[in-house]
This record gives sequence, structure tokens and C-alpha cells, in this order.
Amino acid sequence: MIVEITRQFRSGLISNPDQEPDYERCIAISTNASLKKMVLPGLLVIGSPLLVGILFGPEGVSGLLAGAIVSGV
Repeated sequence: MIVEITRQFRSGLISNPDQEPDYERCIAISTNASLKKMVLPGLLVIGSPLLVGILFGPEGVSGLLAGAIVSGV
């Protein structure tokens, strides 16, 4: 993001009041970074009940989900 903003300053997009900055490029950069950072939490959410279910069965999954709901996680 810093590199893109610096590029826009140097090319005159941000400092020139007659031109609009390239907002779409900055949004695309932040969206791609957000999606990459959310892969691990997503895998944790999907993988935890599966792993507990394989290791401890349905009672373990019930306990995991009840504990997560009660603790607010």
C-alpha cells in the first residue's frame, strides 16, 4: 500500500487537484492482503470441529461447540 501511494504521489495523481487518485488499486491491494490473512483463521474454524470429531467423536464436537458458544469465541 505504501509503495502504491508513493507511486501515485510521484506520478502526480494525489498532489494534483485536477486528477483523481487511483482508489481502485488501493482497494484491490487491501482486499487481497485481507483475503490472504484470513486463510489461517478460516482453516482453524473448519478444521477444529473436524479434528475433534475424528479424535473424540460426536460428544467431543458437542463439547467444543458448547464451549466456544459459552466463552464467546
